[in-house]
Amino acid sequence: MSVTQIGIPLFIFYLMMMTVIGFLASRHQRSSTDFWVAGRQIGLPLLIVANLAAIMHGGSILSGIGIIGKFGAIAGLPFLSFACGIAVIFFVFAKKLRNSNGFTIPDYMGERFDSTFLRGFSALIIAISSIIYLIAQIRVMGFILERLLGIPFFWGMLIGTFIFVFYVAIGGLLAIIWTNIAQFTLMWLGLILMGPYVYRRAGGWYDVIEKVEAIAPGWTSVQGTEWSVTYLISWYLIWFIAYCTRIELITKVYAAKNAAVARHALPWTMLFVALFLLYSNVYLGAAARILIWDNITTPDQAFTTLVTMLLPPILAAFALTGVASAAMSTTDSLLLVSGASISHDLLRKCLHEPRGIYKSDSYYLQISKITIIGMGCLSFLGAIPDIGLVLRIVSFSIAFLGSAFFFPLLLGLTTKRISKVAAIASSVGGTITCTAWIYLQASNISWTMEVHPGVAGLVIAGFIMIAVATITEPLIGPPVDKFFPKERII
Repeated sequence: MSVTQIGIPLFIFYLMMMTVIGFLASRHQRSSTDFWVAGRQIGLPLLIVANLAAIMHGGSILSGIGIIGKFGAIAGLPFLSFACGIAVIFFVFAKKLRNSNGFTIPDYMGERFDSTFLRGFSALIIAISSIIYLIAQIRVMGFILERLLGIPFFWGMLIGTFIFVFYVAIGGLLAIIWTNIAQFTLMWLGLILMGPYVYRRAGGWYDVIEKVEAIAPGWTSVQGTEWSVTYLISWYLIWFIAYCTRIELITKVYAAKNAAVARHALPWTMLFVALFLLYSNVYLGAAARILIWDNITTPDQAFTTLVTMLLPPILAAFALTGVASAAMSTTDSLLLVSGASISHDLLRKCLHEPRGIYKSDSYYLQISKITIIGMGCLSFLGAIPDIGLVLRIVSFSIAFLGSAFFFPLLLGLTTKRISKVAAIASSVGGTITCTAWIYLQASNISWTMEVHPGVAGLVIAGFIMIAVATITEPLIGPPVDKFFPKERII
């Protein structure tokens, strides 16, 4: 039997499983709190798995292997960046955000700085960033389902988009968390099944490293095969920022049973992420460079080609289904956050309630579900053109988030000295700079290639924040005191 003959019934079973989970979760959706943050009842084991599934997305496997195969091991080893980013959430963000009982990052931005504008602007940034991120994940689905089901790339993207939009729209965060558990299990099963076959053809860890360095000189060096030192530093810095402001992680902080669960899930998450990257990205990326690099036209095809070449059809079908599930495990979180940001933050908190218009919870839930469907459709349309490496697209998405939210989150939760004007100026200025830098890079302006757009946005955002904060008065009163209980201005 071929991969396609096995893959079709296997994927149908997977589809049925996701649908059943979505329907079961929908029976528990009685309020916006249930839909957006799972009733704030998620315990430690579930939160760890949900975090892992959100981080270990399809792009981190498929394009992680591709980008490491192309540029070298250094491209996939920002462990210190990840650890530091998660440490910032652990020590600074988690407890205060969970105890604030919000739903989204725009909730925090609007309440901490007492700004309807900043809440609405943040909601739009999350929507735009999520669309960019979703475009990357939908392309991953296309690559995987093309191989698994034997269908054209376009139809693979369309089917994948329909599946995750469906179960998120009906089941909310509870459906996401339980589907994440199933997806996490399938993903690891697929990756583990590959191990013996890759070992047989490429050798163990040290053998692979020696062989890939001989084939691609510089692969094991500090700069990799192509990167400059400055771009390498900016790559590591942008992933640090990514893990400080990663909306999938921060949203799940709000869903934790209490602040202790929200914090303690994070170091366990980081440990498993490190193990994941060493095997699934570095080892398999090196093996791909050795075994199949001359047989692919784009690095994003490396994983699927490796799977179909090395594994028997039944195991190849399991491996491809596992990575398809990994792609969905991030897209679902992003869709939910986008729906909440538009419905709760933009419509309810920025447009309706300031004008004295009050609607029921069910009304905003329906708007959220419509937004989820609309975001899925827009992302699918954006995924149709071939716009480059998946992981590079992802890095642009997180660049927007970091430029807009890093300093308002970090300084806004550590000191009362940050004013509303400083937060707005920093967020808007950082976003504009990041957007302009992406445009310049897309236009092949050579001097912009040395620094990632997110780093440029971050530098400007930080400068503006500090400069404006020194000449404006900080906020005082309940909006700020909510995040600084029993503390004095520092």
